[in-house]
Amino acid sequence: MKRNVFGLVSVLALAVIAPMGAANAADMAVKAPYSPPVVPAYFNWTGFYVGFNVGGGYATTDVSTSTRFVTGLGTSLSTASATSGGGGVLGGGQIGANYQFANHWVIGFEADADGSNISGLSSNCSTNAAGVIVGCASVNAKLNDFGTVRGRFGYAGDNLLLYGTGGWAWSQSSTTSNLTCVIGLAGVCPGASAAFTGGSASASTTSTNGWAAGAGIEYAFARNWVARVEYLHLQFNGVGQTFASTGTVGAAPFTSTTSSNANVNIDIGRVGLSFLFH
Repeated sequence: MKRNVFGLVSVLALAVIAPMGAANAADMAVKAPYSPPVVPAYFNWTGFYVGFNVGGGYATTDVSTSTRFVTGLGTSLSTASATSGGGGVLGGGQIGANYQFANHWVIGFEADADGSNISGLSSNCSTNAAGVIVGCASVNAKLNDFGTVRGRFGYAGDNLLLYGTGGWAWSQSSTTSNLTCVIGLAGVCPGASAAFTGGSASASTTSTNGWAAGAGIEYAFARNWVARVEYLHLQFNGVGQTFASTGTVGAAPFTSTTSSNANVNIDIGRVGLSFLFH
């Protein structure tokens, strides 16, 4: 009898505890599955781009000349040297491509072409072998166009890119010379002025032996739009030109032929905007 009573009590206890356990289990919060933290995506600089730029520059020119004057009194050979400088504005476009490595280093290439009105005015006088001044002139030199093909290497911190650049450069320039004095072998210039007419000469040249180097910073303010600030130095050595002019001194005609050799240094700063095709 006791055994039956004990068994009945056990069954009743289980009947009471089981629903309570199920209720407690239902009341427990269900733990959400683990998900790793979201890592923000970095801007990717890989792709082709095309854009435009505007800026300004300053050119310094060291030039040496050799001039042959022919007047009614004979022929005079003279030499001169001068340094001139001048500035102006520029603008043009660029095209290029980037490749970004996983460690944030970026390599690429770029080609650009700009028009310019960078110009400088100088004056100099030529002397003959005896040290006598036989001719003076005012010279206006202008950089009309230039371009570069450069490599680029930089480091990207998300949407900010710092880079250095260097490569080949070309330029097209023009020079106008106006003679201010021409005196024959027996005279000195300046001195007792001799009226003359003519004496203007012009020449243009394209230099393809230059180099360019510089640095810049780019900022991607949208998925495809990139703004930049850039500095470039352009160097052209041994730029040669030949001028020929004719005129009269008093009633006598004269001719002059000048050969020049120049080293040109150009420093430019510019801002630009590019569209990057990812």
